Amino acid sequence: MTQIAQWNGLPVQSTATVFQPERNPYKILFADITHRCNMACRNCYLPNRAIPDMDADWLRGILKRLPNRTRIRLVGAEPTVRKDLPEIIAMVRSLGHIPNLLTNGLKIADRDYLRSLKRAGLRTCYLSFNGGLDDDLYERIDGQRCAAAKSAALDNLIAENFYTILGTILVRGLNESVVEAVAQRIRGVSQVREYHLRSVGAIGRHMDEPTPYEASEMRRLAQRSFGDIVVDPAESGATCMHGKAGRLQVQVTEWPDLGSSERGRICPDGGLQPFFEHVMVNERGY
Repeated sequence: MTQIAQWNGLPVQSTATVFQPERNPYKILFADITHRCNMACRNCYLPNRAIPDMDADWLRGILKRLPNRTRIRLVGAEPTVRKDLPEIIAMVRSLGHIPNLLTNGLKIADRDYLRSLKRAGLRTCYLSFNGGLDDDLYERIDGQRCAAAKSAALDNLIAENFYTILGTILVRGLNESVVEAVAQRIRGVSQVREYHLRSVGAIGRHMDEPTPYEASEMRRLAQRSFGDIVVDPAESGATCMHGKAGRLQVQVTEWPDLGSSERGRICPDGGLQPFFEHVMVNERGY
């Protein structure tokens, strides 16, 4: 790909390079199956709610053309607002791919609902955890007092033995305490396999932050709460870190480290493009 522009003063790679599904180079593909949401978070990279849901049969046609087994990340806005989410998960499995769910957790606070997703074939879930267990933080960051629902969602994922990933967007001077709260909550919990820390990204609807967290600062926060982190140098750099604290995988990402070499996006025209680069260039009105 060639550089085509500066975005917020930063180089953006051209999304002119489009891969057809038969030539998919990505290990992970994001499918924005809906732009609807049951929350109104202050940080949202897809705040446009007017775009129709992705047609499930159309998605099936794309996935059937992929040459290799691929992780399909079902995302939104909020994918659990789709009534046919269990059917979509089952379809992904039936085609030999691996469904992953990225969710705010409000719906999976209902254990029966989570079990319906599990019966459909879901085994991996990324749960947004920006406020930890603190309602005041959720209200300030995500616009809703939802700590009880988040806690119930995490309890259900653990009880149903999901591969669980927790993610926190760090806002300077506001929610640093979440890192220690998460460390305390998941200590000894084998089902929580990954914890991701990310700085606020200036994309979509976002909180204005003059000094977003740098990767080195987030790494120090993580080390204070989780202890020594063995860093993987092959996957780490100045703006990101991948490491392990015992069994827990810890990842920090400083915006705009895009990390899209292995992550693609299923675009409305059926092509596959680098994930965040495509969102940032915003060629198709997202």
